[in-house]
Amino acid sequence: MTDHLDPPPKRYAEDMTREEFRAPAEQRERPERWTVDALEDTPHGPVARLERPDGHTVDVALRHLPDGVREGDLLAVQDGPDGVRFQPLPQETQARREQAQAQLDALNTRQSPPTNDQGEIDL
Repeated sequence: MTDHLDPPPKRYAEDMTREEFRAPAEQRERPERWTVDALEDTPHGPVARLERPDGHTVDVALRHLPDGVREGDLLAVQDGPDGVRFQPLPQETQARREQAQAQLDALNTRQSPPTNDQGEIDL
C-alpha cells in the first residue's frame, strides 16, 4: 500500500486570518513578489490563484487585484494599515517573460540527442 498526500484544500484570501496572510515580520518592510498563476471562474466569482515565493498558493477575488491582470504577471504584495495592496510590476513581469522565452528558445535549438540504428537514445 502506498502512502499519498492529499493536496491542501484551496484557500481563499477572505477565509484566511490576517496573521496567515501576512509575511513574516522581517519581510514586511519590502513587498513580496507574487505570481499570478491562474485566473478562473468559480462559484464564488472570478478569482486569481497567486503563487507566493514559498510556493504556496492563495486564491484572491479578482475584484481585489489591479485591472487587466493576466496569468504570469508579477505583483508586489504588501500588508499595511489599510489592508493588503496588490501593485502590478510590468517591467519585472516583462523581464521574466523574456527570460522564460530565451530559455525556451535555447531548449528548442538544442541538437537532438544521438540515437543508434534502432532510434534509441545513446547515453
